[in-house]
Amino acid sequence: MTEPLCILLIQARSAGDPMAEHERQAFAARCELPLDNFETFNVAVDDIDDFAPHRCDAIMIGGSGAFSLVKGGFDWHGDYLDLMRQILRIGIPTFASCFGFQGIVQALGGKLARDEALAQIGTYTIELTDAAADDPLFGDLPQQFDAQLGHNDSAIELCDELILLAQNEQCEHQAIRVRDKPIVATQFHPELTRADNLDRFKNYLKNYKQPGQNFEEAMAYAEEIHRCSPHSCGLLHSFVRDLRQRKARQRPRTLAAE
Repeated sequence: MTEPLCILLIQARSAGDPMAEHERQAFAARCELPLDNFETFNVAVDDIDDFAPHRCDAIMIGGSGAFSLVKGGFDWHGDYLDLMRQILRIGIPTFASCFGFQGIVQALGGKLARDEALAQIGTYTIELTDAAADDPLFGDLPQQFDAQLGHNDSAIELCDELILLAQNEQCEHQAIRVRDKPIVATQFHPELTRADNLDRFKNYLKNYKQPGQNFEEAMAYAEEIHRCSPHSCGLLHSFVRDLRQRKARQRPRTLAAE
């Protein structure tokens, strides 16, 4: 019987945001794990003193609908970066997407910017770097694959502790691994399918729609710019596979009865 896993999902969602539960369900579905395996910690709502990463086998970090690490202006910005540094210091297996990706970059001293030329909404083709060929997670992917995106802020400079694993023509930094740690992060959303990203687009319509579009025009546009992303959506299942293998290697051996 497979040993159950405990995943701590870190969120940055306003109180009452329906996308908080949507996000939890999406991560569980892509991991192919029961929803009950996921505990949540919402840094925008929960007391930072209650953050307890040691209770779980791994951490996953989601996106954010209403907050920007470039614009700031929210009182938990510093706590969020401290939380990222704590995860990095502990070295617990972690997969972060979008806002989590940006948080790791900023916490380590990298630079973010809000640049319309780099913003991406919809489905885009991602390309692996040479460094990804030997990566235990990204090495399984084809050289090019589609992924779901939804970001206005972008990483424009990485620190030396981060290995660039994926990029695309519009936005250079799309996936990273923290050097010598089981911590990876993506600007894109491997937890989201095409249908999931369309739900996000609809919920955050005011942030994503083109100027002058009404609802019907915006959703018709969204249908055009989203397509399926099976390879990206398989990343979290591969992460869970590797996590189980890591746990098996670390499990103490028991002596057979004599």
